[in-house]
Amino acid sequence: MKKRMYRFFMDYEKEERWVNDMADRGWNLKKTVAGYFVFEKGTPELYIYRNEFVNRKSKDYFEFLDAMNIECVSKFGGWAYYRKLKSEGPFEIFTDTTSKFNYIKSMNRFFILVLLLNLMTGIYNIALGLWESAAGLVNTSVGCMSLIVALLLVIPIVKNENRKKGLKQDLHIFEG
Repeated sequence: MKKRMYRFFMDYEKEERWVNDMADRGWNLKKTVAGYFVFEKGTPELYIYRNEFVNRKSKDYFEFLDAMNIECVSKFGGWAYYRKLKSEGPFEIFTDTTSKFNYIKSMNRFFILVLLLNLMTGIYNIALGLWESAAGLVNTSVGCMSLIVALLLVIPIVKNENRKKGLKQDLHIFEG
């Protein structure tokens, strides 16, 4: 039996918790594409799931994960979902503070780039829409949508910056 669900998350940790809650109830993730999740009924509490922004990860990286009994369940748009049997113990992708900090930093670089592109596209299209009468409504609509996307991207950027601050404090505690 399969269950298809639509959920849109602005926080990757909240999304991961939700997928793990589904797995604890016996719904194992099979596929995810931009807020669309497909689960398959299975054994409750069998897997632990992790998600990761995999921008520019090599084939060797995925082979390494496979050698560690970590299955890549789904990849889409720079994000990947992995799972591992709970019986094999805890499963974390980032086991030290420095690698987690660098991961969040690279994720935010991507989000900031997309934010800036949407901001420029939005301003350009709104300006075109105001100056042209023929396609003005289309340009203005596209511009407004781009600005909304840019504004929505502020949420994960701010959350990630707060995570980085917490990790930076942890690093200073450990370094003395």
